Amino acid sequence: MSKEFKIGLITIIAGALLYYGFNFLRGSDLFSPSNRYYATYTNVSGLNVSNPVYFNGLPVGRVSGFKLVQAKGYIVVSIDIDETLEMGRDASATLANDGLFGGKAIVLNVGESAEKAQPGDTIASEMDGDMLSQFEPVADNLNSTITKLNELLDELNRTDIKGTVDTLKYAIGTITHKVNNLEIERVIKTTDSLLVSVRQRSKQLEGLITSSKMLVDSLNQVPLSETLVKVNESLDHVNKLLLAVQSEEGTVGKLLNNDSVYNNLNKLLVDLDELVIHFNNYPKDFMGPLGRKNKKLKGIPQEGK
Repeated sequence: MSKEFKIGLITIIAGALLYYGFNFLRGSDLFSPSNRYYATYTNVSGLNVSNPVYFNGLPVGRVSGFKLVQAKGYIVVSIDIDETLEMGRDASATLANDGLFGGKAIVLNVGESAEKAQPGDTIASEMDGDMLSQFEPVADNLNSTITKLNELLDELNRTDIKGTVDTLKYAIGTITHKVNNLEIERVIKTTDSLLVSVRQRSKQLEGLITSSKMLVDSLNQVPLSETLVKVNESLDHVNKLLLAVQSEEGTVGKLLNNDSVYNNLNKLLVDLDELVIHFNNYPKDFMGPLGRKNKKLKGIPQEGK
């Protein structure tokens, strides 16, 4: 594919897109078949090419162009309508406001005639008024509301408002007085209870303070200096006793520090243990008749033999 062919193909595509876009902005849709009709208006302010055409709120077409007929003082507007929409000979196109910002649109009335309008026909045209006409219902409702409000104020003026207000003020004052009295009475009762409780606590504190004072007086009467002297003397005696026990001069010290005493006690315990064993094994040596006292004991060897 040569470079010239590519450039030519791109040019053709761009031209087709430009043509389609231009017609779309004018209100024509190449992919949606439509029929063109005409309508005449003396003033098309706010209506532009590609503005919508509605039928029962549904967009069914667009404005495609304008033509000024200066001699007769009107403007011919071309509108393209979806070909599936059938319109009678008595159909009409009303130029109406489209929003609050001055936009315009055409509203179709397909009519009731059995004879159908043909593409290229000029249909009847109507004007729906300017933007201010849309606010006429709102203004009428506002006037009605204001009138009713004035009537209500007149009724209030004829009523004894001052007497009603005075009665209401008296009732409020009475209620406030009652509430204040109740509050003061409740506060007084609460204060009395609090004072009684404080008195009781004060009596308890007085007894506690008296007991504490007596304890302090008793402690003050104790001869602490003499007691401390006696305690020190007792500690000295205890220290001397411990020193005597630790030295080897006293009997207790010898018992604690001399090994011979331990060895002798240990030997004595061993001999006692052997004697108990012998007694258990040969009780006749100890319980027999006197004639056998010089006989050799079975368990213990005799001296010299």
